[in-house]
Order: sequence, then C-alpha cells, then structure tokens
Amino acid sequence: MKFGVAAGLALAFAAGAAIAAPVAVSSYSMNNGAHGSFNYRDFTYSNCAGVCDVTNAALSGGIGKLTDGVSPALSWYQYGENTPWVGWDVAQGQTNPSVSFSFAGVTAIDSVTIWVDNSIGAGGVYLPSSVTINGVNHLIAADNVNPLPRALIFSGLGILDDNVDITFFQTSGYPWLMVGEVSFDGGGAVPEPTTWALMLMGFGGLGVALRSRRKLVAA
Repeated sequence: MKFGVAAGLALAFAAGAAIAAPVAVSSYSMNNGAHGSFNYRDFTYSNCAGVCDVTNAALSGGIGKLTDGVSPALSWYQYGENTPWVGWDVAQGQTNPSVSFSFAGVTAIDSVTIWVDNSIGAGGVYLPSSVTINGVNHLIAADNVNPLPRALIFSGLGILDDNVDITFFQTSGYPWLMVGEVSFDGGGAVPEPTTWALMLMGFGGLGVALRSRRKLVAA
C-alpha cells in the first residue's frame, strides 16, 4: 500500500509538471492606449479609477481587453469606435509601450501568445519590430504581403516568476501599434514549501518501499 500511494504521488506530480495549460493573469499594469480614428484605450479595464478612457493614463491592479479571451479576428479599422484593440501612438507620446502581467503566485511560463494587427502601414499601423519578454528580445519578421491580424507565439521561455514584463517595439516610421490579446501557457503554479515537503516525504516512502521489496525478493 505504501508503494502504491508514494508512486501515485510521484506520477501525479510528474504528469502535472509535464502538461502545459493556460495560466490565468490576476492583473496587468500599463499606460493606457490612445484615441485615433476609434477608441483604442482599454475602456473595459476593471480597476481604472476613472481613467479607463484617458490616453496614456496609468492603469494597475485590474484586467481588461488584453486578457478577456477575445482574439480580434478583424483589423483595427473594422470594428468602429468600441474596438477590442488596445493601440498606442508615438505621436501621442507612447513610444514602445510596456505591459506588466501578474499571476497569483510564482508560476512556470513556457509560452506567450500575443495577437497583433498588421495593416501594412495603412492608418500608420504595422507589426511591432520586436517584443521583449522579461528582458529577452524576440525579433519579428516584417510582413508586407498579408494585411491581417495574427498570433505571435513565443515558446520555450522557461520563465519561473509571479510577473512577466512585455515591451512592444514599434516599427520605425509607423506610429501605431495594436495589441488585441495576450495569453500564457505553462506548468501552472509552483508548489508551496509545505507541498514540496509532502512530495519529498512521498518520494522517501517510495524509496523505502522499493528497498523493502528488493529484500523480500532476495529472501
């Protein structure tokens, strides 16, 4: 019985660590988007303190357009005033915006998916030239052929933290940057010290059970 329980604990832990799953964002902070032809501010933000619809206002402690599970299927100009895109504009003092995403605790993050728009310069909107994730820069190939929204997937990140900072670098000569959704996948929350202790006890029990079993076989 001891062997079965310990082995079960070990297998459950190994399986949980190996399977990547969506990671929920508890909050994110950033400077609000801007208003151009339409409203690219994060007006659905849950903790705006009256500045959800103010260009460049500091937002923190809430969630909004970037984590609502809606990946825009249409470009920025196809939704009208209440667009799901968050957009930043160099001309309004919003160069290379940064967003800081927080989780409930220390979390294993393997990949980040970011929805961006590309109208190949129409309206001043173009793909970002690169994205920095927790200080590591990832270049993005230019696309002058496909004027469509798309998902940028950055995998193999190996991040273990309660926070991920993402900075978007605007392509030179194009003032607008549009982000529609950001999602994270990974191994989930890292066990607390007490949980680690219980698992180590389980592994210890497994070792004792295996040694006892070998003795019985030898006898």
